[in-house]
Amino acid sequence: MAAWPVGNVLLWQKASHAASEGLWSWEWEWRADVSAVLLILGALYVLGWLRLRRRGYHRLAGWRGLVAYLAGLLVIAVALMSPIDPMGEQFFFMHMVQHELLIYLAPPLLLVGRALPFSLWGMPRFLRRELSRLLVQESVLRRGLRFLTRPVVAFVLSTAILWLWHHPLAYNLALENDTVHDLEHLSFFLAFLLYWWPLIGSPPQRPQLTTDGARGLYLVAGGMQSALLGGLITFTNHVVYTYYLTVSRPGGLSLLADQQLGGVVMWFPGPLIFGLAAAFTMGKG
Repeated sequence: MAAWPVGNVLLWQKASHAASEGLWSWEWEWRADVSAVLLILGALYVLGWLRLRRRGYHRLAGWRGLVAYLAGLLVIAVALMSPIDPMGEQFFFMHMVQHELLIYLAPPLLLVGRALPFSLWGMPRFLRRELSRLLVQESVLRRGLRFLTRPVVAFVLSTAILWLWHHPLAYNLALENDTVHDLEHLSFFLAFLLYWWPLIGSPPQRPQLTTDGARGLYLVAGGMQSALLGGLITFTNHVVYTYYLTVSRPGGLSLLADQQLGGVVMWFPGPLIFGLAAAFTMGKG
């Protein structure tokens, strides 16, 4: 295992040099499928939020939830349609930035926004009634959701998904095949939606971690597994993800340095976000 270079700041300087020299594309790719889904989800939520406000539920339909939900959708748009996406096909560290957005920012923001009840209220009445029947206390859907949002289940699933997709075979395949790549991103998002759910809670599920000790242990476990994976990538002294040997790479960042930088992107921001979440949630129960 190679020691982490003392002058690791130089890696950031090389990466930013490519950007400053205009070697990267800054154009957005407005994918029709992603745009349509985000616009529909946003419209349903806003319409439901407005309907509840008109009915006088101002405390329920507050501005904090609206801002959080729309910010979550914006994070998804940035991750999937901004220049981050094509850069991720050239640079490992940019692909890690993309994953961080889909794992650590978008899911908790959407949960804070309490997406489901507001989106239901944004639907036509007949559809809202039909879907509400699927969410009654003992429905199959509710029982399944209760099981998947148990802290141990959510933690194991999210950790397994994160580590499995970073196996070289799965990672290379995802970048070689657009459908597999989309599946990778969707599974990351859904798995970590489950991870954050027991902590934050969002209707129809209440938070399942209701003490500071339980929240702290859960967040420490999440931060440690992320840091461990990032550390293994950072200190590996050979190129693990061989897909990047087959593509052109602007700038002077070597493959190994790019991989080390990507490991650092996973290593540090994730645990930092977990720490901030711990500070925010302590004392809430």
